[in-house]
Formats: sequence, C-alpha cells, structure tokens
Amino acid sequence: MNRDAPIDIRRTLSETPLADQHDRTIRGELTRATRPIPWQEFERAKYPEAALELAHDLFLRLAVGEYSAVALFAQITSGLALTQAPIDFVAAAARVSTDEIRHADYCLRMAALCAGHDVTTQIPREALSSDMPSALELPHLDFLMLKYAAVGETLAAALLTECRRRARDAVTRPLFTSIVSDEVHHARLGWYYAAHRAQQWSQAERQQLADRVADFVLSIELEFWRGRDAPQEAAEAANSLGVLDSATQRRVIANVMTTEIAPGLDALGLSGSATWAMRQRASLSA
Repeated sequence: MNRDAPIDIRRTLSETPLADQHDRTIRGELTRATRPIPWQEFERAKYPEAALELAHDLFLRLAVGEYSAVALFAQITSGLALTQAPIDFVAAAARVSTDEIRHADYCLRMAALCAGHDVTTQIPREALSSDMPSALELPHLDFLMLKYAAVGETLAAALLTECRRRARDAVTRPLFTSIVSDEVHHARLGWYYAAHRAQQWSQAERQQLADRVADFVLSIELEFWRGRDAPQEAAEAANSLGVLDSATQRRVIANVMTTEIAPGLDALGLSGSATWAMRQRASLSA
C-alpha cells in the first residue's frame, strides 16, 4: 500500500450479509437498545466470600480484556478505512469500540459489587499498543480481524453464553445477556470480513495467514485450560454468579472450536480442523 496515495472514498458495500444489516442500521431499523442492568438488586450478603472472590476476579479480567479491545478496534477501524474496505465493515468496526467500553464499565461495576468497594486494575501499556501499528498493513489487518474479531469474539461469545446459562443472580444474568448479544455481532463482523477478503488472497498470502492463524489456534486450549474452581461449599454460589469451573470451560472451548471456529477456518482454506487436531493438550497438573 502506498502510504502517500490519497484514499478513494465511495459508497461500496461488501457482498456479505453485513451489507444489508448496514443499510437497515442506517435506516434505524436495527439499532440495538441496551437494557438497563438492575445493579441495585445485587445482594452481596447472599454469597460466601470464596464465590465472591472468584466472581470479582472474573469481572476484573473481563474488564481488562474489554478495555484493551477499545484501543485495538479503534486502530482496526482506521486500518479498514485506510485500506479502503467496504463501508459496512468500517461502520461495524467503529461500533465495536463503543460496545467494548460499555462492557468494560459493566464489568468494573460488577467487580466492585463483588468486592464490596471500588476497584482499580491495571493494563500493561503494551497490551493496548502492541498490535496497533500492524492494523495499517493489509496482511496484518487480515490476521487481526481473524484473531480478535472472528476467532476471539466467537470464543468470548461461547464462554459468556455458558456464564449466562448458569447464572441465576438478578444482576449477573442480564449483564452476561447484554454482553453476549454484542459479542455475537462482533464475531460475525470478523467472519464476514474474512469471507470477503478470502476471494482476494493469493495462494502465498493464504498460506502465510494460515501459518499465523495456526500458531494462535494451537495456543487456545492451553490459554483457557484453567477456569475458576470454587471449593465445594461455594460451588453453587459461584455457579449462580456465572463463574465457570475448569471442566466446564474446557468443554465449552472444545465444543466451539470443533463446531464453529475450526470449520469456519476450513471454509477459508486456513486448515483450522487440521491445526486443532495437532494441538498439545495440557496435563491436569499443568
């Protein structure tokens, strides 16, 4: 890409279902209303400290991930604009950052409720900036969209859907419901973009991308191997708050990789199933 060349701006839409969604969104037909979270209904005294500590850790880590995504998707949006992607992709990516900062706010607020006081957490600066320059080069942009939007948001949606399924708390259940509904849209953006770009990849570009994706896919199971295991006396309470134990988390990851992510990568010619089959399983003592 010639960095000095002017950017051609025209109303070009992709050939994916996102184009129709974009038109309907512009017309105001698909505006996603955010339902209020009933924060005042949280009853901290109902739960043992062990369960509250696990939930506090869960929501703090979610807050870090969501906050980190704000900067990343802002840069991805710039990359899409500067590489002259169809305008529906640019618009959808721009909405992701807005969603993610709301999610970060929700999770920080929930972590504070679990702790019983205001909370502060830290994000290494490199976590916010390490991938940002890469978004300005088309091959790197393709990888970032696959890693963070297609695969990453699909993983997030699967895990948070399971959190919602087991949550019985009056606050955590609608909180998970709200976040999951957004993550599904973010994942679709990634897969639609990849399907659009796949038609333009040369064999060399496809192979290079497959190699980079393989390194990422091979690390997923190990990354999510450990959940948050509550002591027996606090397990039911932790479930009610939406905390996932290790066995459940592993099952969710294996299922979404096998039924959604690996087949999706296969359809793009990126050998997802073969890569997933080659992964090294973690031992229970790892």
